[in-house]
Amino acid sequence: MGPLVVLLDEVETLAADRAKLSLEANPVDVHRATDAVLAQVDQLAVRYPNLLFIATSNFPQAIDAAFLSRADLIQPIDLPGQEACKGILISTIQELTNSFPKLKDIPAHHQFNKLASDCQGLDGRRIRKLVVAACTFDKRTALDPNRLTIEDLLRAAQHAQSEARCGKGASI
Repeated sequence: MGPLVVLLDEVETLAADRAKLSLEANPVDVHRATDAVLAQVDQLAVRYPNLLFIATSNFPQAIDAAFLSRADLIQPIDLPGQEACKGILISTIQELTNSFPKLKDIPAHHQFNKLASDCQGLDGRRIRKLVVAACTFDKRTALDPNRLTIEDLLRAAQHAQSEARCGKGASI
């Protein structure tokens, strides 16, 4: 009965904004699901006073207002700035160097700061995925990721930015 933290990732899928859902386009079950989540959150809060819910969303406008009203704190987190983008890129590339050691020199490239700058406006998931996606632009690099270049990464960043502007999913 000690402290317990429960993470509700992508909470908008559990507590969809009922005001924005059409009963004509969405089954009543979607509305009932949000009602059920709200009732359970209330019950759990009373029953377990040491329970902390942390909810995440990349689409906060889709979260039901009644769910938001139950929150003690709502903390928006901005997209990563240039230094954070650089850190995400470096950690992703370092993970790949375990299998592809020739990638270790990419963060020292003179255009790496430009790459980090080009990633601003993207979320961390898109930034990590663009590193892997950059390996797929050329068949030879796909077969041997040790061939990955800064130019491939810059191209992937431009592609990811284009996808983000179009509102498409995180895959590139």
